[in-house]
Amino acid sequence: MTAKRSERKRQWGAKAFTIVLFMAAGAAGGYLIGYAMSGGAGDPLGTVAWLVAAVALLIVACILQVLVHEAGHLVLGLATGYRFRSFRVGSLMLVEQDGRLRLKRLSIQGTGGQCLMGPPDLVAGRIPYRLYNLGGVLANTLVSLAAAVLAFALPQRLAAIFFAFLALVGLVFALTNGLPLTVGGVNNDGKNLRSAGESPDALRAFWTILKVGEAQADDLRVKDMPAAWFAVPADAERLRNPLIASVAVLACNRLLDEGRIAESADAIRDLLKRKTGMLGLHRSLLKVDLAYCELMGESRAEEAERVLDADARKLMKAMSSFPSVLRTRYAQALLANCDEEAARRIREEFDRAAARYPYPSEIEGERELMDAADVRFRERAEHGTDVTEEGAQR
Repeated sequence: MTAKRSERKRQWGAKAFTIVLFMAAGAAGGYLIGYAMSGGAGDPLGTVAWLVAAVALLIVACILQVLVHEAGHLVLGLATGYRFRSFRVGSLMLVEQDGRLRLKRLSIQGTGGQCLMGPPDLVAGRIPYRLYNLGGVLANTLVSLAAAVLAFALPQRLAAIFFAFLALVGLVFALTNGLPLTVGGVNNDGKNLRSAGESPDALRAFWTILKVGEAQADDLRVKDMPAAWFAVPADAERLRNPLIASVAVLACNRLLDEGRIAESADAIRDLLKRKTGMLGLHRSLLKVDLAYCELMGESRAEEAERVLDADARKLMKAMSSFPSVLRTRYAQALLANCDEEAARRIREEFDRAAARYPYPSEIEGERELMDAADVRFRERAEHGTDVTEEGAQR
């Protein structure tokens, strides 16, 4: 009970800190925009022009600091033996495949960017992980300090405001990524760093997550990766570590990729019931997968609807082009609504998203699951039953 209270206090403290930090940053940003607007010297047109310029400079500063952050991970990752695999800012992603850089699109809720790298081999169960995780924070801090100096040194108003924005945004990025926090359902660098250092199992889980990402970039399906990577500890207490819980999520994904739908559903239900350190993002994605499993089994459509709670539906809306989201929507159209026309439109949407998705192997697996939904739909049509009737017969 004491541990639970302590964890709740940390969570509330993190939320309070984040709110105060963004309020302070907003106040500072508002001051800078007001200072910029004063450049209009009372002329309404001039004031509007300065306001537009200030907002544009703030947006540019944010984008630049995202680039700086991910570049920090890249540089310190390379320096400690990691291998470049992908670099994402917003939804634009450069991924290395077959020795070439390819431009793809990927949007993940709660993240503004991501630099994924292949980890060095484990040596006595360990890899260097601190500098790679801290790379973005260090880069934001250094650029922020340099920008602050330039903001005070430059006489030109707009230039000074731009570097002040750059310093302010960099400071916010450094703090919100360096201090262990969960933001938008995703753990930040500081939280990952702390989690990886909790135990040898946690560090191995960190390595496994990166190895899976690297294997996907090499066009390997999850089902074809070494089974040892996806071992889930029997000790439920260890699943409280977010990294170990993430490996358990990957184990559920692997069962689904193997076509073991009933087993995947059981594993997902079991994991969702446990008290774990699972990310909110992963929890919602698992519910999307479970809804698919329910539709493919003998459960009523109402059960699939119940699984998709408010958080899962919010994710499905925010990540509407994500392959697993489209796959489940496709199954809903066919198996819950018996709407072949809607299913056809979703399939076309899936094909468009697949063309720019970075991992072809994942697309291959999702197509197989959609094809399985087609087969299930035809079977039900042949037997003259719909989802509701099947549920009533159970």
